[in-house]
Amino acid sequence: MSNRIAYFDNSKAILILLVVGGHLLTPFIEESRFLYSLYHVIFIFHMPAFIFLAGYFTRKASGTKYFWKIFTTFLLPYMIFQVVYSIYYTNLYQKSFAIEIFTPRWAMWFLLCIAAYKLISPFLLKMKTSLLLPLSVGAGLMVGYFEVERFLSLDRLFVFLPFFVLGMVMGRKKQPIRFPFMKWVAPVVLAGFFLVFYMYKIEGLADILYGTYVYESSSDLLIRVVYYVGTVAVMFLFFSMIPEGPIVFTPLGSRTFAIYLFHGFIIKWFLEQQSSEVITSIWGIPFIVVFTLFISTLLSMPFFSKLLAFDRWLPSPDKLTSARR
Repeated sequence: MSNRIAYFDNSKAILILLVVGGHLLTPFIEESRFLYSLYHVIFIFHMPAFIFLAGYFTRKASGTKYFWKIFTTFLLPYMIFQVVYSIYYTNLYQKSFAIEIFTPRWAMWFLLCIAAYKLISPFLLKMKTSLLLPLSVGAGLMVGYFEVERFLSLDRLFVFLPFFVLGMVMGRKKQPIRFPFMKWVAPVVLAGFFLVFYMYKIEGLADILYGTYVYESSSDLLIRVVYYVGTVAVMFLFFSMIPEGPIVFTPLGSRTFAIYLFHGFIIKWFLEQQSSEVITSIWGIPFIVVFTLFISTLLSMPFFSKLLAFDRWLPSPDKLTSARR
């Protein structure tokens, strides 16, 4: 019998649909103000929300099994997919082959960040909230003064750390993240952001939301402060709209990791085809919805999740120790 909670699976299912749909939009946001606005509204909160949920369920962090799980779930897939995506890109884009282990390919930055957060969680869990949250925000603000040039995605790692810490703080106190009174406000606020982005093209907005920009003036630090406040607000507005009971998308929520890792192969190939121009046509949004659902449903099949079950394929440290004895 499953102990999964439908609300959290609903949240993760909708977030992964936004990830897939957002990646379909990426090459076309300069060709349509509608797509530009939709893309940036999605990117305000979808990855911070994923990272927040990872922190929310990090309540115990100790022991050999815990660290082995980090290796088999995040670090090993990262290394494997870095190589596989390098081979794939070489053939797809006709580029010279190069493996850059310390420079995450495309969406692989997320695996490194979560692995790092999980690795330091034993220390984070021992810290007082009054100290932990300010330190994480301070780290996110200070990293903007350094040019890391994508090395280990250290910029994103520090920028998104406060969302993981906030989730951890709320998770260990088992505080609710769904506030029903915000449900009716959420559509209005999201529509407001969409309208603002539609009317005004903000220079460097994508870099702000990606967490990758380097400060060029003292006002940029203030922009990141505003980003933190705005993203947290929108994130909780999003969580407040999520249904508590099972919905048609609920099963996707238990397989988001496989969808995340594999969807790039399909999307990168599709975006190289002439037919991808349909996204900028009048049929663009219906197509994105249908294609996103198709990709996500396909990759949610048990086969893909089983491919990633490295902890089942490899002998655990306990077994290796027993064998030596």
